[in-house]
Amino acid sequence: MVDFNEVYVFIKVVEAGSFVGASKQLNMPSTTVSRKVQKLEDALGVRLLQRSTRKLHLTDIGQQYFESCQQSLASIEEATTLASESRSMPTGLLRITSPTDFAVNYLQPWINDFLRRYPDVQIELEVTDRYVDLIEERIDIAFRSGDLKDSSLIARRIGPKQSIFCASPDYLEKSGTPILPDDLSQHDCVIMGRGLKNQHWRFMTEEGEMSVPVKGRYAADNMQLVVEAAHNGMGVAQVPHPLVLESLIEGKLIQVLADYSPPKQSIYIIYPSHKYLARNVRTFIDHVIESTTPNPPWEVK
Repeated sequence: MVDFNEVYVFIKVVEAGSFVGASKQLNMPSTTVSRKVQKLEDALGVRLLQRSTRKLHLTDIGQQYFESCQQSLASIEEATTLASESRSMPTGLLRITSPTDFAVNYLQPWINDFLRRYPDVQIELEVTDRYVDLIEERIDIAFRSGDLKDSSLIARRIGPKQSIFCASPDYLEKSGTPILPDDLSQHDCVIMGRGLKNQHWRFMTEEGEMSVPVKGRYAADNMQLVVEAAHNGMGVAQVPHPLVLESLIEGKLIQVLADYSPPKQSIYIIYPSHKYLARNVRTFIDHVIESTTPNPPWEVK
């Protein structure tokens, strides 16, 4: 039977390029290292290494065996780390960024629960609707929707983003109700963003996706302010459905262009890498996934 310790020594010998180099890494005599590799070869009944006075050479079967074992060892070490971490409580500072409306309505309750559960964790939350560079600004976790700009980040979908078009009854009484997307050219639109120029809204039709230029007199880079402007009769707004559900039910806002929904989008939890995640980051991600599975709290049915 093959001894795993001998396999481990063999991998270290190949990685170090010599028995002496491996002995220093393993803190054992080079004669012991050599003997363990020899015992492994005897157990397998094959030659793994060709020895010479200057360097070691892997045989063909040795090369195949090394590559397979090295991958397996990496998986074992990662699993061991995860198992070890599972016994310890997460600690330390966790830095998160999120859009304002998402933070207020969904993220804050998750954070409250998380901090109660893990007293050694601290959280810094940056609430902003601007694009945040996670690497440059040392952010651990971000919540985003729509098209993702950086493919080097890990993005896990946590639910759909459901948007609608709506306006106040006063505005529609004064300006009329748009029936087709092109009708928006005759309307004021409340723009979510930093500027009023060169704005387009996208719609799904039976023929596919279409883009319609829109204009208005008010733009804000905060969704709560966009909703407030719609309430105050400043125009047609494109907003998350859950954010205005109560206003729709109470008649304070009226949905328009219901047959022309925006393209389907998703909400993601974003983080820099799968590997070497700090315990507090990994635990918070799991906490969010648990809170949004099978149905996220903002999903409107």
